[in-house]
Amino acid sequence: MRKSSGFTLMEMLTVIGIMAVMATIAIPNFISWLPKYRLGSATRDILSAMQHARLVAVKKNINVWVHFDLRNNQILMFPDYDNDENQDPDEPTLREDSLPSGIRLAEVKFGADDAFCFNSRGLASGSGGTIRIANTRSMTTRIRVNRTGNSRILGQHDK
Repeated sequence: MRKSSGFTLMEMLTVIGIMAVMATIAIPNFISWLPKYRLGSATRDILSAMQHARLVAVKKNINVWVHFDLRNNQILMFPDYDNDENQDPDEPTLREDSLPSGIRLAEVKFGADDAFCFNSRGLASGSGGTIRIANTRSMTTRIRVNRTGNSRILGQHDK
């Protein structure tokens, strides 16, 4: 009697069939999960960048401006040494980020501007504001910046 090792053709086809059924079930869930994950990741990146700007403002005892460019989906942060609310040649860019594809800045509300400033005590200019970030599936998240400079994510919402 000969001992054989390995799999039979029937066993291999059965395993391939089971894997095909599992993939058919898993792929639609993955496709719907991915945009939500990207939105959350981009929101956390923006929050982290704003917290960094606040930290630099306090650490270096300067004003740091955070500008949001809705048209190009970009965020620009720079120190404002002369307090003119504009970036001058001697004021370096602390951070300039573009949002990933499929993610956009939907709305920025800081009074009449698309920008705000952290002062040397870490306080936000004006009364704070909100940033709304959206993905291609009309899901949104918001970041709230209050007057004291604290920022937090308000959550994900389907539109």
